[in-house]
Amino acid sequence: MKKNGINLELVKKENRSLILKCINENGPMSRKDIADLTHLTAASVTQITTKLIDENILTELGSVSESTGLKGRKKVLLDIDHDKKIICAINIDTQKTTIAICNLNGELVTDSHNNPSIREFKTQSKLKPQLFLHDICQETLGLFQSLSSACRKKLSCISVSTPGIIDKKSGTAQNSYGLWDQPVPVKDILSDELHLNVPILVSNSVNAFATAEILFGAGKQYDSLLVIKWGPELESTIVVDSIVYEGRHGKTAELGHFIVEKDGPLCSCGRKGCLKSYVSSSYLADILKISDFRSEDFGACYKKADISSQKRLDQIMDYFAGSIVNACTIIVPDRIVLAGSLFKDRFIRDKLIDACKSYDPAYDNNRLIYSAIAGRESYIGPAAVYIASALF
Repeated sequence: MKKNGINLELVKKENRSLILKCINENGPMSRKDIADLTHLTAASVTQITTKLIDENILTELGSVSESTGLKGRKKVLLDIDHDKKIICAINIDTQKTTIAICNLNGELVTDSHNNPSIREFKTQSKLKPQLFLHDICQETLGLFQSLSSACRKKLSCISVSTPGIIDKKSGTAQNSYGLWDQPVPVKDILSDELHLNVPILVSNSVNAFATAEILFGAGKQYDSLLVIKWGPELESTIVVDSIVYEGRHGKTAELGHFIVEKDGPLCSCGRKGCLKSYVSSSYLADILKISDFRSEDFGACYKKADISSQKRLDQIMDYFAGSIVNACTIIVPDRIVLAGSLFKDRFIRDKLIDACKSYDPAYDNNRLIYSAIAGRESYIGPAAVYIASALF
């Protein structure tokens, strides 16, 4: 790869990233296959992969024959060494907080008793932020101590995600809708209490999840996405050229703040009639008349609801579909990715797709797809933020 006028070190960094992305998207590969796909010279690939092996980022898996003939040459397969480092991923949403220990493939590692290293508990948004973050630190340290000594030494980062506007440089949650009503210096509080001597990253939760989609989900195949995470609240963002788009002042592309009904319910953003107000778990629970509503059960509850409630839910799905179709008319993504607990039941996904098709038949189940990393929404996002920054 030759680029006139560009610093040689920058070119090396880009080529390194290109090789790692190639392996991440295609799985274990030989140096020759990497060179063929990236159009780098064999010498460049050998030089860069040797350094990555020395840095314990790549590992050699063994050799396979290049051809089916008996005299076929052997080629050595390379892969990312996913278990050389671990990340403490913390996701705080309005209802649930998750702490998980992951490897570089976004997979849960096991503790010294061979149990998955994950803890989930109710978010105490009514507590002062400092007090709740103190509780998170205590849970984090307890989870960390459950790991073997060898595993603890692999810790490379603590990565946190929360809703709302995040100042990533200072690690401050500036405006976490429905969670805290004041700026919270998350990074400073965790750093003062944990003392684990690793970097602490803080990011927006849906942007973090979209980063995971780029690395492990639909982003491996498509460059442009609208990512919609529904449950317990509605969050969304867009991916353009395999990069999560961040607007002015770190704002995400929030589908939830499309106004769907003038003078509708007051939204947490201060405006009235936002889509987000109609599709929140609490609003759906009111329609369904269920006090202990679980978002995972939305499909079953929808089917059992009385006719009046079903008509209201159908109207909300129509609001949702219209907002998606209008947004996609402007941003034109390759795919719309659906994720989150409220999309868990296929019945709900099909309801939304049918509503979208009523506006435009092109919005079928090939255009709107269920996330390949569904089920890991609660922790894979913050893990992916570190993985992307460290490897790619």
